[in-house]
Order: sequence, then C-alpha cells, then structure tokens
Amino acid sequence: MTVLATYVMAAALSPILFAALFLKAPLSSRSVGFFALMSAVVLIALSAALPQLIFDHERYLHDLWTAFETANKAASGLASSTDYFSPIGPVYDWVFRIAVAIRPLGATTVPLASSIFAFGVLMLALAALGRQLSLGTLGLVTLIAVATIVSPREPDMIFAQTTMSWLAPYNRWAAGLTAIVAAAFICPPGRRGSVEAVLLGVCLALVLLTKVTFGAALAGLLVAALVFRNVAWQHAGLVVAGSAAFLAVAEVLTGQVSANLADIRTVSGFAGEGWRLIKLLSQMGEAALWAVGSAALYLLLCEQLQQEKRVVPVLLMATAAAMAWVILMQNHWVSESPVYAVLPVVAAEWAGLFRRGEAGDWMPARLSGRILAGLAVLLALTYPARDGGTLIAQWARGLQYPENEKLAGTGQAGFLIYPRWFDEPDSKVVVDYKRMLDGLDLLRRAGADQPEAGPVLALNFANPFPALMNRPSPAQAPVWFQKGRIFSEDVHQPAEVLFSDADYVMRAHGDPAGADLWDIYGPYVLETYAKQAESPYWTLYRKKQ
Repeated sequence: MTVLATYVMAAALSPILFAALFLKAPLSSRSVGFFALMSAVVLIALSAALPQLIFDHERYLHDLWTAFETANKAASGLASSTDYFSPIGPVYDWVFRIAVAIRPLGATTVPLASSIFAFGVLMLALAALGRQLSLGTLGLVTLIAVATIVSPREPDMIFAQTTMSWLAPYNRWAAGLTAIVAAAFICPPGRRGSVEAVLLGVCLALVLLTKVTFGAALAGLLVAALVFRNVAWQHAGLVVAGSAAFLAVAEVLTGQVSANLADIRTVSGFAGEGWRLIKLLSQMGEAALWAVGSAALYLLLCEQLQQEKRVVPVLLMATAAAMAWVILMQNHWVSESPVYAVLPVVAAEWAGLFRRGEAGDWMPARLSGRILAGLAVLLALTYPARDGGTLIAQWARGLQYPENEKLAGTGQAGFLIYPRWFDEPDSKVVVDYKRMLDGLDLLRRAGADQPEAGPVLALNFANPFPALMNRPSPAQAPVWFQKGRIFSEDVHQPAEVLFSDADYVMRAHGDPAGADLWDIYGPYVLETYAKQAESPYWTLYRKKQ
C-alpha cells in the first residue's frame, strides 16, 4: 500500500517535472512553483482532515503516547518547562494548544498539529523567501518542507518500509523549517530585504524553540554564509536581532524560553546525550553523496546554461550538507535530512535554471541540458513523493479499516494499530497496546475515570492514561521518562514535586523505565499511596486519605 501510494504521489507531482523539462522561462518557473505550492496545500489539508491515526511500526508505540500526553497537557492548560520538565522546545506545546482549541482531543490531534505547523511554515516561506527566490525554487523548497512536516513516515528509515510511526513529530517539524532557513542562507541573495531578514530570524528562533540542536546547526550555517559573503553583514545582524526579539517576546509572554533552557541544561549533563559517533559516521557517505552530486549538477547546469561557474555555491552546498549530517548526532536523528533534497534546487537556482536570462529565453535546446534540468527537479521531488505517499497511504488505510471500538469516546479516539500486528501477539507493539488497554480497564474499575478523581501518574516510559480517560494530566510529570535523558539515579525530580497532584499511581511491570523509576520513587509511593489493584502489567495505587 505504501509503495503504491508513493507511486500515486509521484504521478500527482509529474506536472512539475513536465514543466521543468518542456516549458520555457518564465512560464516554466511559474508552473513549477504553482504546482509545488498547490501540492503543499493539498498535503496540509489531507493531514488536517485525516480520519484515523494508524500506527504501523514494529516498536515504539509507547513513544507515540508522549505525543498524546503532550496534547492532553495542552488541553489541560499546562505549559511545558514552566509546569513540567521537558527538553523539547515550547513550540511543540504551543502548536498542540492550537490543535486542541480547533478540534476536541483525539488521536488525530497529532496530524492536525502537524498540519498547523506546516501551514505556518508555508506562510513564513512565502513571506521570507518570496522576493529572494524564483517561484520555481520557492515552490519546490516549500513542498519539501511541508511534506517532511506532515509525513507519518518513520524518520530514521531511508525507504518507506516501516511507516506510519508518527514518532516524535517535533523532529519532522524542526527538520522541515530547517530546510526553509537553510535554503534562504545558501541560495543567491536575490532581492532579500530587511523585512525578510527579520522573518528569517523569527524562523531561526522557532527552530531553536522546537529542537535546539537543529537551531544551533542553522546558526553555524548563518556564520558560514556570512563568511562566504552570501549574507550581508546588515542582513545577518537583522537575522540575529529578529531571532533575539522573538525569543525575548516569547519569554515575556510565556516564561517558557528560560525554563526550557534550564531543562536542556539538565539533560545535557546526562551521558546518554552525547554524540552518537557510530551513527554519525554511518551517515557520512550519504551527506557526501548529496554534497558532491549537487555540486556536480550545479557545474554541469552552468555549462549548459552558459552561466559563470562560481566556487561559493559549491562551498555553501557542502556546508549545508555537513550541517544536515551533524544534526543527526543526537537522539532521534532524522536520516536523509530534507536539507539534502533542497541542495539540487539550490544548485539549479545558482545556475539560473528558474530565472529569465538577459536574452529572455535560456531553456537549453540540447537534450543533455533538458535532462539535467529534469534531474534537478526529480531529485527534489523524491522526498515529497515518498513522504506525501505515506500520507496518502494513511488515507487509504483509514478508509479500509473500521474505527477502533475499544477507544471510542476516549481521548485517543481515532487511533488504530495496523491489523497485521495482531498476527504477532508477542510483538512489542501488540504487547504495549494490550498493556494500555489492561491499565485502562484497571483504572476504570477503580473509578479513576470519574470527574471527582485526580490525575493518574504512570511509572512507565510514557503515560497514556490521562488522554484515554479525558482527564487532566499530572501537572509536574514530564511527558515521558527515559533514563539518561529525563532522569537518572542522581538527577531526578523530588518525589514531593513529581507526585504533587497525582491521586493515582500506576506502576508498570516489564518496562525498563518503570523499573528504574520504582527503584527511585518506590519507597515514597509505598509510604504515601495504598495498593488498590493489580494485573499482569500494572499495579495501581491510590493516595492515602
């Protein structure tokens, strides 16, 4: 289904390739840009209206619960970092607040949030890059970014083999916006003005407040663009000023910026947050291939279009590829960053492929020139075809399978595990799903879903229960517990803080994080809470009166 949907998406994008191959400038650029932007709008609409969220992955179901819990905290009025510990930037929290304000909480709040972020990125791209880039380049870069943001594809896989994971959406959000900012820094300056430079600063701040490592890499790219004189000093100053101003306003209005920095400072001290050297080295070849290939494409296009060859574009593309490679180092790296897909478009923009030449008609007459023009666009469309294809597959499967009756009426309504996993009852995803339903049944029998009941805190990697029961989340608890990332034996929240408003505690059995948390907090729970019930997967405690 996923492969077929990818072909369907590729066919839908074929007019873009046709325009690049056969139409003359400026009609070619206008056509490419128009079709690409319309395709981005369609993907945003599909994500916003997705009927079901289908999970099709062999592991990490508990990681998806973190998104559900983030949405539930947003619905409860809680703010990340100020109300609860979170090393993820507050943009994640802000977007989910908008999503739950638009539509009642459910599993499809996750794709709705992605569509909201993608729409914002599309608007920022038009405003910040509209005068700098030709319409063809603007459309292609924006389509790559939007497809990255709304895709349910597992971000660590090169091919769409394990799909529909919906894992850590903030990684895809940050990656998509990073592609926009990277294109702005490494494409020709065009007619970029002061307003556009300030808007790029806002974009940089948003990346920092979504995934700080991506933002730090972009700051490095800005310095490189300044050194290579692709960004003027005054524009670089405005980018920095715009970013600083946005961060300052966000801090004054929410207080979440400084609080998030404090949380990041805490997790940076964990050994598990170091560089993933082996993973980094394994991605070096891919980064080098995109950098060298894009540079070669640029030089060949210059020859065909009779443009002057320059060394700056080559240096900028190599730097951007290195940046995309370096940000893979942290937890939840995004393999084959969308920045790579932007590089052929950058090469085409520097070579003048989408711009009218002095003679007014530069489209190469030779077949080799047209093939190169098509290759540049084809490489750029590979990512949107694949990522958009996974979204189309979601729609097809959402229409094929009935809704999950067991989750009807819960805050996870619309969630469905792909049925093939039930043929493997011992698989991790099925075990996690059964654990979730088992815990929900235990809590309902204990009355934890009643209006007068207080929040439920799960000593588990993640806590699916507040969203399931449409009940408030525990205020101080993070959205996930991961040893070496959120807590350790030496660095963890005081029990009095973590359990401050938790009426019920669910102790997980068979979960490594649950075992580690019990080693730390078990004595406090036994002293403060009374055992209520037990199942193979959970032990339920309620606060003593």
